[in-house]
Amino acid sequence: MEQITFQYKDVDQLLQALLEGHKRVFSDKLLGYYAYGSLVWGDFDEHTSDIDTLCLIGSEVTAEELTLLRAMHEEIIRKYPEWDNRIEVHYAPAEGLKRFRTVAFNMANISPGEPLHMIAADTEWIDEWYLVREYAVPLFGGDPKEVIPYISSEEFVKQIKGYALGFRDRIKTCKDGYSQAYAILTVCRALYTVRTGKQTSKPAAAKWAMEFLPKYSGLLEDALARRRERDFSTLDSSENHALAEEFVNYVLNTFF
Repeated sequence: MEQITFQYKDVDQLLQALLEGHKRVFSDKLLGYYAYGSLVWGDFDEHTSDIDTLCLIGSEVTAEELTLLRAMHEEIIRKYPEWDNRIEVHYAPAEGLKRFRTVAFNMANISPGEPLHMIAADTEWIDEWYLVREYAVPLFGGDPKEVIPYISSEEFVKQIKGYALGFRDRIKTCKDGYSQAYAILTVCRALYTVRTGKQTSKPAAAKWAMEFLPKYSGLLEDALARRRERDFSTLDSSENHALAEEFVNYVLNTFF
């Protein structure tokens, strides 16, 4: 059995449980399992951060496997309740990843706010595959570069820009502290990527943005606190929400 070792004992145990579960569900169909995100590139917070992973399989998830995966995830959350709604796994078939530029493929997916379900993965996922290809740590299997074709940093930045622009409208619909914080911090990270060509965590991007745009440092501090506290309470200050909209629109209009 592979030994998973990060600097967080609870995370190691969780990832080991996920890997063992995937082996039970897929057997020889399992080709690889990879961790990426803040756990790999830094600023991971074991109390608030999500776990980002890719499960590479030999063919698309079947209906039977989907049922088994649901049961597996439910079992893991019963054992590790602190990770409820904080686990992301993309169940991607190898052939789909190899041809993702030209042909969309079906992929099972579970992520914060979304239960396990099937989705169509198309070129909109290019930023995710870039991060896996360039940063992921194999927990099982070989180098993801052997499966995912080359993606340039320019393509990655372009995709990040396109995604961030959607928050011009999305920020208007944020009614609770956590969703507003998510929007603010996502735009911060996109700004960091556009300015540097690199990827970092949301907290690191926010700290960078406080120096780059000191006018909004208070808003960014508030967003970090709401994220850390997982504050889903209804926003009670129209002034704060107006400032959040101002920040998002200023960043997108000025730097994108």
